[in-house]
Amino acid sequence: MAEPIVPLDSRPGSPQSRRRSGVDRREQILREAMKCFAEDGFRGTTIRGLAERVGLSEAALYRYFPGKESIYAAILDQKMAAVDLVALLEPVAERRDDRQFFGGLANEIFARVEADPTFLRLLYFSALEGHQLARPFFDSRVKRLREFVTDYISRRIEEGDFIAVDPVIASRAFLGMVFDYLSVRLVLGQTDAYPQPREEVSETFVSIFLRGMQRQPQGERA
Repeated sequence: MAEPIVPLDSRPGSPQSRRRSGVDRREQILREAMKCFAEDGFRGTTIRGLAERVGLSEAALYRYFPGKESIYAAILDQKMAAVDLVALLEPVAERRDDRQFFGGLANEIFARVEADPTFLRLLYFSALEGHQLARPFFDSRVKRLREFVTDYISRRIEEGDFIAVDPVIASRAFLGMVFDYLSVRLVLGQTDAYPQPREEVSETFVSIFLRGMQRQPQGERA
């Protein structure tokens, strides 16, 4: 049987083939490094251990990354390249649709973290170790999201639709429910603590929060 014809730019050893192979290897290194950082922390992860996990020598791995810091930074760059959650929520915020705003916020966080739970553990380890390598991600994504939710609540208070409370505490209260669900299930491994479907959990969190925050019409007040 004749050997199948391989497209020229995909033949082994071609420039494009080598570039593709290099990209694939780099992605493999980042995937395994994230697991290492999530399991052992930044300090506990070694280049030698990571090289063994990806089937490379230490010298070969250094051809892709000069050290642990650059690997860690590349992981964060990947995450920061994803669509910004704030950008997704802005149109809903403009409509002042409270249920869709908080429900969409919770569901999107659930979906993103559950798609890659290793990254959540990596961030927790970063906080426990006290290093600043994850600071860019916290500043550009986590802090920005907290401030966005706080600003939304503040506007709703000023408009008279939410009761007068500290918007910072209110935003932390809602996000706290969301991240408790994720931490208990994905970090502590206690999946039985939340046996309900994710959508039901989200809906319950939103209902609890809005019942406490939204002003009732005069005739409905107790």
